[in-house]
Amino acid sequence: MVSILITTYNLEKYIEQTLESVISQETEIPVEILVGDDGSEDGTPDIVRQIIDKYPEKNIRLIETPRDKNAKYNRVERSAANRLKLLEEAKGEYCSFLDGDDYYTDKHRIDKMVKILDAPENRDCILCAHNLNLAYEDGRRVPLSNAKTERKIELDEYWTTMFLQSNAVVFRNIYKDHKPEGRLKVSFDDNNIMFWLMRFGKMYYLPESMGDYRQVEGSSWSAIDLLKRSASNMIGYSVERELAPELKKLSDTRHYPDLKYLYDHKDELKIENLEPFYTTAVDHNITEALDVYRMNGKWIKESLRNGKVGHLKARCKRVLKKAMGKF
Repeated sequence: MVSILITTYNLEKYIEQTLESVISQETEIPVEILVGDDGSEDGTPDIVRQIIDKYPEKNIRLIETPRDKNAKYNRVERSAANRLKLLEEAKGEYCSFLDGDDYYTDKHRIDKMVKILDAPENRDCILCAHNLNLAYEDGRRVPLSNAKTERKIELDEYWTTMFLQSNAVVFRNIYKDHKPEGRLKVSFDDNNIMFWLMRFGKMYYLPESMGDYRQVEGSSWSAIDLLKRSASNMIGYSVERELAPELKKLSDTRHYPDLKYLYDHKDELKIENLEPFYTTAVDHNITEALDVYRMNGKWIKESLRNGKVGHLKARCKRVLKKAMGKF
C-alpha cells in the first residue's frame, strides 16, 4: 500500500483539486489517503468530508487537530506535528507527503515511482523523486530543478547542489524503525524530511515534472522576507547538526548562503525580526540557531569558511556535470 499524506490549514480554495489529483491516479496499487487538518477555520474539513462521501470506495480518512481560538500557536511546530501525526497513522509500505494546495499532474505518478522502488536493482534507494513545476497564479509553469538526467543521487550531491520539495517524493516507510526525535520533531519540514531520509539510502531521480507546487502570493513562506527565511533555515541547520554531527561540513556548505546573509545583516538580528523561529529556538534550546541569532558563537566564522569553500566546490562540480550531460 501507498499512503498519501496530505496536510491542510485553511485551504478551502484548493483542497478539492488536490484530492481529485490523488483520487484520479491510475494504478492497481492499493492507496490510502490521509488528510491531516491543522484546525482550519474555513470550510476545508467540510470539503474533505464531502469528497469522502462522494468516493466511499476510496480509502480516505480525515484526521483533525483542533485549535483553541484564544491560543497563540507556532506555525513551525504545528506543521511538523501535523506531518508526524500522519506518519504515525500511515499503514503503507511507501509514503508520500502532499501539501493541501498542491496537486499531481501525471495520473501514473504513483505507479511509476513504486515500480522503480520495487525493482531489485534499486533496493539501495530510500526514495524516488521527480521534478515539480512551480505553478504561478498568472499561469506560468517553471521547473523547480534544472537537473535533467535520470539517475541515482547520494546525500552529498543532493545536499550541495539540489532542492526538491517533499511533495516530489515517494519514500520507504521507515517511520517505526527511525522515528524522528529531538529537534527533528520540532522542525519536520521539506529540507529536514529529505535529510532524515537520505541518511538511509539514495534518491532515484526522475527529471520529468509530475506535480505542481503552487506559488500562492501571501503564503506562509512567500510572505516572509529573506532575513526570516535565513533564520528559518538555521533551525534546519541545527537539526542536521544534531542528527549527523559527522556531516557538519556538508551542512556548512548547504546553509552557507543563509549563514552569510545573517552574518552580513547582524544589525537586523532583533528578536521581533526573527519570529517565530527565535521562539522555537529558545523553547527547545536549539543552541546553534540561537548562537547565530545572537551572533555570538565562536564556531560561526569557521563554518562560514567551510561553507564558502564547500559552496565553491559544489558549484564547480555541478558545472562540470552539466557539461558532461550528467546533471
